[in-house]
Amino acid sequence: MKQMFLIMILAALTFSPHPAMAQNERASCSVCGMYIASHQKTAATLISRQGVKSQTCGVTDMIRLINDAGGPEAFSSLKVRGWNSGSKIAAQDAVYVIGSKIIPDMLPTIIAFSSRKEAQKFQKTNGGALLSFTQALLSISPTGMTMPVKIKSAVVPARGATGFGVGSMYMKKDEVMDGSDHVDPADFIQRPGQIMGAKEMKTRAEMYMLSYGINNNLALGVSIKDFHKKMDMYLAGGSKVSTIRNNGLSDLNINLRYNVWKDVYYSKFFSILLGSTLPTGNFKIEYENSPGLQTGSGSFSGTTGLLYSQRLNDFWFHTMLTYTHKLENSDNYKFGDETNFGAALHYTPDYNLMIGLEINGTDYARNEYNGQKLDNTGGFRSYATGVGSWRFLTALGGNFNLRLSISLPLYEDMNHYTAMGLEKAQLGGGYTGSALLSFKRRFAF
Repeated sequence: MKQMFLIMILAALTFSPHPAMAQNERASCSVCGMYIASHQKTAATLISRQGVKSQTCGVTDMIRLINDAGGPEAFSSLKVRGWNSGSKIAAQDAVYVIGSKIIPDMLPTIIAFSSRKEAQKFQKTNGGALLSFTQALLSISPTGMTMPVKIKSAVVPARGATGFGVGSMYMKKDEVMDGSDHVDPADFIQRPGQIMGAKEMKTRAEMYMLSYGINNNLALGVSIKDFHKKMDMYLAGGSKVSTIRNNGLSDLNINLRYNVWKDVYYSKFFSILLGSTLPTGNFKIEYENSPGLQTGSGSFSGTTGLLYSQRLNDFWFHTMLTYTHKLENSDNYKFGDETNFGAALHYTPDYNLMIGLEINGTDYARNEYNGQKLDNTGGFRSYATGVGSWRFLTALGGNFNLRLSISLPLYEDMNHYTAMGLEKAQLGGGYTGSALLSFKRRFAF
C-alpha cells in the first residue's frame, strides 16, 4: 500500500502545474480540491457563524457544504460569483441555471446570475432549468456521482476530469462446482475413479487504472492488471498435491462511455458502452484445461453495453447490461463470449463517504479449442459485493479516495463432464477483495 500511495503522489505531481506549492499556499475548493484561481467565474465563499471561511470552485460544492452543515442558518455569509459580471452576490439573492451545456466546475452544473433576466438569456442559449436558492439546495446529492466496482456508471465525467488509480485484488476459490452444487475438494477427490482434481486457486493482482473526460458526453477508461496465480491440484487420489503458478500482465482493457441522454437536474443518465481488450497478457496453450490460470486471452475482444444511472436523494442507483465477443487466438483457442448484467445501490450520507451494495451476474459461453467446445468451461456466476469509498484528502488541485470492496458468490452453476470415470469440474465459492487508491482532478481548458 505504501508503494501504491507513492505512485499516486508522483502521478499527481506530474500533472500539477505548481507541484512544489503546499496546499495552504494556493487556495483550493474545500470539497473537491480544485484550485480557486482556475474558477474565478464560479467560485463561492462561505463564512460560518464561528467565523470560519471556506471557498468552493462553484455553486454545486457550496451547496454540499451548506447541506453538510445543516442548512444556510449555519453561515453568516454566503457569496457566489455572477456568471456575467464576475462580482460577488449574496447566494440567497441569486438566480441559478442547472443542467446547461456549460460545465465550468462540478456536476451537476449550477451557474449563478444576479438577475432573472440574465439567467433566462443564458438559459435560452445554453439550455438548463431556472432555480431559486431554495430549489438549488434541494437539487443535488452529497456526491456528484458514485463509481461501482462490478459494473459501470452511466454518469460521464466532465471534459478534462482525470483519474488515476492503483490498487490490489485478491481472489480465492476453494470449492468444486458440481453444476450448481458446491463440493468440498477433499470429498470430490474421493469419488470412485477420481484420481485428480482441483483443490484451491488463489489470484493476487496489482491494478492500474486511468479515466479521462474527452468532452462533456464522452469518457475514456483504461485498466490493466499484473496477475500472480497459484493453483493446487490433488493427484493420486488425493495423496499428493501439485502446485502450478503463473504470473504476468492481463489484457489491456479500453472502454468508451457515451452519454446519450441526461435530464437537466443531472439525476438521470442513459449511456452506451463500447470496449475492447488488447492481447497484452500471456496465453499458454499448456493451460488449455485450466483456463483460469491464464493471464491473457491471446486475442482481441469487443464489448457493447447499455448503462443507466439515477439519483434518488442521497442514493445513486446504477444498472448495466453488456455483451462481450471474444476472438480466437493464434493457438486456435477461443474464450467463451460473456453476457453481463448488474445493479448497484449506493448511499452517500455526505460528500466524503459512500457505502453500497452491488449484485451482478455473468453468463459464460463454453471455450473452444480447434473448433471444439470444451465441456468443463462456461456456466453462470453471480456475486453480491459490498463497497465503501472515502474521500480522505484534498490536495494538488484534486482529491484522493480510498475504495474497499468484498464480493461473495450468490449463485454459481458451472459446466462439468465425466470421461472414462474421471470428472472434470471448475472451482467456485470463496471470495474476492479489493482496495483502490485514486486521485481525481479536473484540468481547466
